[in-house]
Amino acid sequence: MVVAVLEALGMVTPLRISHLAKRYPGGRGLIDVSFSVPPGSVTGFIGANGAGKSTTLKCIIGLTEPDTGLVELFGARAGFAERRRLGFLPEERGLAPRERARDVIAFHARLKGLEKRTAYARADRLLERIGLGSRLRARVGDLSKGNAQRVQILCAIAHQPDLLILDEPFSGLDPMAQAEVQSLFSEYRSSGGAILFSTHAMSAAERLCDQVVIVSEGRTVFQGAVAEVAAHAPHGVYVTCDNDAALLEIVAALDGEAQAFPGKMGEALRWRVLLPQHVPYPALMRALADRQLGVHGFDPIQSDLEGGFWSLAANRKAA
Repeated sequence: MVVAVLEALGMVTPLRISHLAKRYPGGRGLIDVSFSVPPGSVTGFIGANGAGKSTTLKCIIGLTEPDTGLVELFGARAGFAERRRLGFLPEERGLAPRERARDVIAFHARLKGLEKRTAYARADRLLERIGLGSRLRARVGDLSKGNAQRVQILCAIAHQPDLLILDEPFSGLDPMAQAEVQSLFSEYRSSGGAILFSTHAMSAAERLCDQVVIVSEGRTVFQGAVAEVAAHAPHGVYVTCDNDAALLEIVAALDGEAQAFPGKMGEALRWRVLLPQHVPYPALMRALADRQLGVHGFDPIQSDLEGGFWSLAANRKAA
C-alpha cells in the first residue's frame, strides 16, 4: 500500500539497474542483471552463493565498475552525489574494536555530510532508540556480537539515507534484537525510505519484503511479489539418504527427477526430488522403505518463497 501511494505521487524510483554485466577471470560475475527498487518498498535480493549478488551490490555502491549496463540512483546515473544518499550495511563487519559506539556512528554520519553536533545528537538518539543508551561510550570490541551488529546498522542509517542497502542485516542477532531492528526498519520505511535487502534467510524475506528479485548464474530470473514466487514451487520433496544410486533408481521408476544440492550433510547428499503431480509423497517414502534405505531427511517442498526460489534458480541453470 505504501509503495502504491508513493508511486502514485510520482516519486522517483530510488534504484534502477539495466542489463548489468561484469566478467571476472574464471567466468563468475554478472551476465544480465536488471531490476528496480520502488519508492517506499522493501525489496528482497536473493540468490545462491556465486549467483552475482555481491558483485551487483558492489556495482551499486561504487566499489566495482560494471563492464556494461547502467546503475541509476534517484533517476540519474549513479555518481558521488547520488551515492551519498545511500546507506550500506556490508555482510562483513568492519568496525574498529577500540572505537566507542557513539563515535563510530557519528563518524559515519559525518562522512555523509552531517555537521559534527548533529551527527553526535543523531548517534545518541539512535543508540537510545535500540536500548543501548547506557552503552554510548562503550568500545565496540567490548560489546556482544549482536550489539556490535546493531551499532553497525545504526552507522548505515545515521545520515537518514533515501535508500538503505542491507547485506544479511540479522546475522548474529537474537530474536529480541531482530524484532527491535525490524521495528527500526519499519520506521525508516514509513518515512518514505526504500530498502534493498540481500539475504539467504527465506523466512525473513517472506516476512519483510513487498517484492523479491532472484538472480541465478549472473542473471535476473524473477522480480515480483513474494506470492508470485511461491506459485513456482514444484511438486516434490527434499530427501537425504545413505544410498544415492538407489535413490536415483527409485526416482526414475516414479518418472521423477532428482537434483543434488551442492555440499553434503555429513557424508550424505541432499536431493531435490521433483515428482509428477499424480505421484503422492508417501509413494516415494514407501519406495525408499521397500529398498531399506536409511533416510536422514524427507521434507515436502512447500508452496512458499524457498520452494519457488529453487525452482526458478534450477530452471536458469538448466537453460
